[in-house]
Amino acid sequence: MAICYTVTAKNLHAHLFEVELKLQNPNPLGQVFSLPNWIPGSYLIRDFAKNIVSIQARSGSQALLIKKLDKNHWISAPCQEEITLSYEVYAFDLSVRSAYLTNERAFFNGTSMFLLPLGFENEQCELHILPANSAQTLGNWSCATGLKKTKEFNFIANNYQDLIDHPVEMADFTLFDFEVQNVKHQMAITGMHNTDIKRLQQDLKTICEHHVSFFNNSMPFDDYLFLTLVRTQGYGGLEHKNSSSLICSRKELPAIGMQEISKDYTRFLALCSHEYFHAWWVKTIKPASFHNLDLNRENYTEQLWIFEGFTSYYDELSLLRAKLLTPEQYLDLFAQTVTRVQKSKGRLTQSLAQSSYEAWTKFYQQDENAPNAIVSYYTKGALLAFVLDVEIRKQTNGEKTLDDIVKHVWDGYQSCGLEDNTIQTIINQITNTDFSEFFKDYLYGVKELPLQACFEYMGIDCQFVEYLADLSDFGLSVSTQGEFSQITQVFADSSAQLAGLYVGDKIVSVNFQHLKDKALIAQLNQYAPGEVIKVGVLRDELLMEIPVMIGQINPTFCKLSLKTELDKQTIKQQRQWFYQE
Repeated sequence: MAICYTVTAKNLHAHLFEVELKLQNPNPLGQVFSLPNWIPGSYLIRDFAKNIVSIQARSGSQALLIKKLDKNHWISAPCQEEITLSYEVYAFDLSVRSAYLTNERAFFNGTSMFLLPLGFENEQCELHILPANSAQTLGNWSCATGLKKTKEFNFIANNYQDLIDHPVEMADFTLFDFEVQNVKHQMAITGMHNTDIKRLQQDLKTICEHHVSFFNNSMPFDDYLFLTLVRTQGYGGLEHKNSSSLICSRKELPAIGMQEISKDYTRFLALCSHEYFHAWWVKTIKPASFHNLDLNRENYTEQLWIFEGFTSYYDELSLLRAKLLTPEQYLDLFAQTVTRVQKSKGRLTQSLAQSSYEAWTKFYQQDENAPNAIVSYYTKGALLAFVLDVEIRKQTNGEKTLDDIVKHVWDGYQSCGLEDNTIQTIINQITNTDFSEFFKDYLYGVKELPLQACFEYMGIDCQFVEYLADLSDFGLSVSTQGEFSQITQVFADSSAQLAGLYVGDKIVSVNFQHLKDKALIAQLNQYAPGEVIKVGVLRDELLMEIPVMIGQINPTFCKLSLKTELDKQTIKQQRQWFYQE
C-alpha cells in the first residue's frame, strides 16, 4: 500500500488528533503535501490547515526537514526511502464540516485530517484508527463510517477523493439498520436521546424507498449510513458519497409514545430526505466543473439553484408522496418556504444564477446587510423548481413534469455532468417549447415568481396576510443584549432604515416606555401606518431619540390551503403533483 494513514485520539481534553502518514516511493526531489481548503457541499474557503498544530517528517529513524510552501502546502527534504509524517490536528468544531474530539465523541472529515502527497491522488489509501482509551471516554466507543472496512478500526479507500468523502464517527452511539432493495442502510445516533427507534427506522425506510423508486430503482452506492449528532439545539447536514452527517435537536427525534408526526420531527425527516436525495443529485449528477474539483480554491458554478434548490423542493414533497405527511401538512411547510423568500428584499436584488455563483463570498459569508443583498438558492431555488414544474405541466398538458426532467438527467448525465445551460436545453427539447424568456426573467433576472398563478393551476388557494410575530415588517431584526434589544439587521426601504436606525443600536424605549423581547414586538405592532413614534436608542453608549414614521405593512406571510371545488383536470394535476399518479 503506497499510502497509509493512522489516526489516534491523542488528547481528548486538548482536542488533539495525531495523524501519521506513511508514504512509499516519494518524489526524490522533495515530496509536496497539501490539505484541502474547503469541503465539497459547503462552499466556503475554511483553511483547514490552520488547525495543524505541529508537523514532523522522518525517513526511518532519520529526521527530515519539512517546511511550509504556503497556507496549505508543505515540502519535505529529498528522500528516496519511505517518508513518515506525524502531525497534530486541533479538533473542536461542533459542525458537520470539520473535526471534533472530546471524551464524549470523536468525529472527523478527511478534508480536515489527511494530507495529500501530490502525485499520489489516484493511489489506494489505507486508514487505521487507534481509538481513545476506554477509561478516558464516556461509554464504550464504536466506529461508524461509510468507508470499506477490512477489519476492526481498519479501512480502505480507492483513492484520496474517496478517502476524504467518508466522515468518521466514534462514540457510544445507538445504531440501527434497515434494507432497501437488499441494500443495507444504517443510522448512528450520538448524544442523549429518547428516540422511538422502531418508528424512526420505518419512516427512514419509507423515505429511502421513495427516493430509490424515484430514480428508477437505481442506487449510486453499495450501502448507506446516516451519522446523526443530537444536541439540545442544533440543525444541519452535509452530503457524502454513501453517507450523510446530520445534526438535530433532541425534540426533533420521535419520542417514545408520540402519536402523530410533529413539526419538529417533520423537520428532521426532511433533513434526512434532503441529504439522501443528494446521493443522486450532486454527488453523482453534478455540474460538469465539479467532476475535477480543485480543493485549493473556489470552484464556481451557476447551478446551485438546481442542485440545492431542486433538492429543497423534493425533500418535503417526497414526505407527502411517501404518505408521511398529509396534503395540509405539506402545504403548511411549503408556505413557510414562500414566506421566507417573500420576507427577503434580496430576492429583488440578486438573481438565482448570481446567488449560486457568489455563494463563496455572499451566501456563506453573510453580514448584517444580507437580507437586502442576497437570496437563498435553497429557498428561492425550491420555489423556482415549483414554478418550473407547473410551467412544464402547462406546456405539455400534464404529460411531462419536473420529475421527467430530473430522471432524464439521471439517465444521461452521470459521467459528464451539467453545463450551465444543460437543464434549459433539456427542458426545451422535452417540452418542445422555448423557455428562454422564462429563464431570463426568473433565473437570470429578479422578476417576481408567478406563485399565485401556479398555485391556482394546482388547485391551491394562496393568500398573503399580515402576521406580526417579529419586527421584520417594522424593518428590524433584533437580539436581546441584557436589558436591551440590539438591532442586528435593518431592512431596505423600511420604516427603520428611512428613520436612521442602525445595526448595533440598542433599543432603550418606545415612546418613553422601556420594552424588550415580545413586549417590544407587541408594542410596535400596535401603531398604525403614518403614526410617528419616538425610539430611544443607545449608540456608542450615548442616548439618542429617533422619530420613526410607521410605514405600510406589506403582507408577506403565506397561507396555502386546498381549494374545495375543482374541475377534473385540476384534480388530476394536483394528484399527479402530490402522489405522482
